[in-house]
Amino acid sequence: MKLYYLPASCSLASHIVLRELGLDFDLERYDPAAGTTDKGTSYNTINAKARVPALALNSGDLLTEGPAIVQYLVATHQHTDLSLPDDLMARARIHEGLSFVASDFHKTFGPLFTTDTDDAAQERAKRTIVKHLDYLESVFADGRDYFVDNKLSVADIYLFVVLRWTDATGTPLAGWKHLNAFRDRINQRPAVQASLAAEGLN
Repeated sequence: MKLYYLPASCSLASHIVLRELGLDFDLERYDPAAGTTDKGTSYNTINAKARVPALALNSGDLLTEGPAIVQYLVATHQHTDLSLPDDLMARARIHEGLSFVASDFHKTFGPLFTTDTDDAAQERAKRTIVKHLDYLESVFADGRDYFVDNKLSVADIYLFVVLRWTDATGTPLAGWKHLNAFRDRINQRPAVQASLAAEGLN
């Protein structure tokens, strides 16, 4: 397998899950400014969406979109810390949590990562981020260690990646003690540390 990635972006979640599952894979970095990978390949010929992540499977298939990638990986590689539960409602809860992180929380950061966003749009984004952080803090306030049903899942991995963006975008996580502790806890996992090191992030 090969993961096409951009350091510190949402593709980090797929990267971490690959390592959590102990899978063999290669990394190929995407340079959005050049439109190519670090091997000189036009990225549009790999993924016409020009977005990361993209996962080239050993079957020859290409899978895109982070939530789809991480769910495929854990569904096809069970008997790990990230194994999906047999109960359908429990699985739906994981999908629910992952969907919130990917569709609501993640996209709120968009205006803060572009140079052509005006100040008003950035302030609206920051206010929405605070609302999401308040919601997430309320979830963890019951003392749980993990986001969904207090069991490690791909939703936690994706949440960890998005929480890493808060300090850099002007919303330091220190004000949300339960979330800050969660981020620190996930950060200590060996697969997370290995992924961060491979992307030059620690």
